[in-house]
Amino acid sequence: MVSSNDAEGEIVPAAPLSIRQPEKGYRFSIDSVLLAGFAAQFCRGSVLDLGTGCGVLLLLLSRLSGEMSFGVGVELQEELFECAWDNFLNNGPYKPEGSTLQAVQGDFREMLPEIVPGSFDLVVSNPPYVRVGDGRRNPDSGRETARHEVSSSLEEFFSVAVRFMAPRGRFALILPVERIRDIEECRRRERMSMKVTRLVYPREDKPPSRVLCCLARESCGSTEELPSLILHSEKEKYCPEVEKICRLFRAGVQVL
Repeated sequence: MVSSNDAEGEIVPAAPLSIRQPEKGYRFSIDSVLLAGFAAQFCRGSVLDLGTGCGVLLLLLSRLSGEMSFGVGVELQEELFECAWDNFLNNGPYKPEGSTLQAVQGDFREMLPEIVPGSFDLVVSNPPYVRVGDGRRNPDSGRETARHEVSSSLEEFFSVAVRFMAPRGRFALILPVERIRDIEECRRRERMSMKVTRLVYPREDKPPSRVLCCLARESCGSTEELPSLILHSEKEKYCPEVEKICRLFRAGVQVL
């Protein structure tokens, strides 16, 4: 089992991640893995995860980045918060100087005493990807909240990210490619600049399905477009880049 590079660029061994998830309802998807792989290059110092779910994104970043000092995951749903708390506790730092992770239950749109505005070097989020009124409603409340903008809108994710970002902080997120226009509108409203983007294709012969974005508060010139990621290299197998991250999980953890 391998993890991220340490300060000297060496591969650091790490214990496999054991993930507790609700038996029914919301379960984390491959989007969390994709975002972790993308955001790791911007991950240093303090990290805030808006809507952390069971905490898998922060756990992956703690393994993929040797420069992350601590992370805070905010979750509204009690069951998911409890899963994140247990996952952070049971998958502690894999080396003495490793990242410290904390779960906070609450609505990130409100003032939370555990979180200081303007203090995070990186804010990450895998927001609900369906606008209110679009798509079919999900009878499961957990999945409904995770997938549809019923508790918070994309505009609110952006405004909260700006509130908690340090002056030179970054905001990384993943959304369906159809929402690029919405991302652009939110970016302009919050006066953010697009730093890096990357398109995700399910297969080489299919159109892109996801877009990964990194934004900054300050102007950063032109946007860097990273080479596209082809998720499936053959049949149902993930490409080597994604498969390498999935190997950080303990055998039996299902990535949807």
